[in-house]
Amino acid sequence: MYLSTDKLMHFVVGLAVGVGFWQILEHYAKVGVRRINPIWFLIMLIWGASGLFFFRKLHIPILSNDFFYMAVPDWDIPLYNWTRLRFLIHRSWLFHSALLPISLLFISLWGMNRAQSLSNNPKWNWLRDAAIGLSVGISAHLIWDALLSETKAGFLINGWNHSTSLTWLAFNLIMGFGVPFLVIWARDFLSRNSN
Repeated sequence: MYLSTDKLMHFVVGLAVGVGFWQILEHYAKVGVRRINPIWFLIMLIWGASGLFFFRKLHIPILSNDFFYMAVPDWDIPLYNWTRLRFLIHRSWLFHSALLPISLLFISLWGMNRAQSLSNNPKWNWLRDAAIGLSVGISAHLIWDALLSETKAGFLINGWNHSTSLTWLAFNLIMGFGVPFLVIWARDFLSRNSN
């Protein structure tokens, strides 16, 4: 499989942003960050930022699917090819956003709240940790697409104008970093005040 410079840069920017995010958590939410599984965070960070997994080389049918080697924001490409739904043309508002990981994060929090009696239910913890990593990874992907990419058109959501696309970008970067940070910080705050 050929590794493009763009995919490699998504990977590098994803790791850099992920390390920076983790360091901020270490500074502002020391207890909360210890409850996040760094392996799930890293896997989903990479998947969200670059999709830099080489499953196609393994020739395992279920792992050869486009979704296992593409960054999550690029999933609109195979989905559009399969469905021909216009809102899935590349750089769709749905996939070039933090909506999917934030939804997964809220589902995990809802599940944790329902399973309050099972305080450390692994089913919800891994989903929370994966959603946090995915949110940061997708945000890193959007940063590379918007700010560092060498495309002449700039960051444009399919069918939107430039200013609306940049507003969407800013909103999603705030949500993509802010919501996971607040969730971890709140766990940190609650842990410190319950002792």
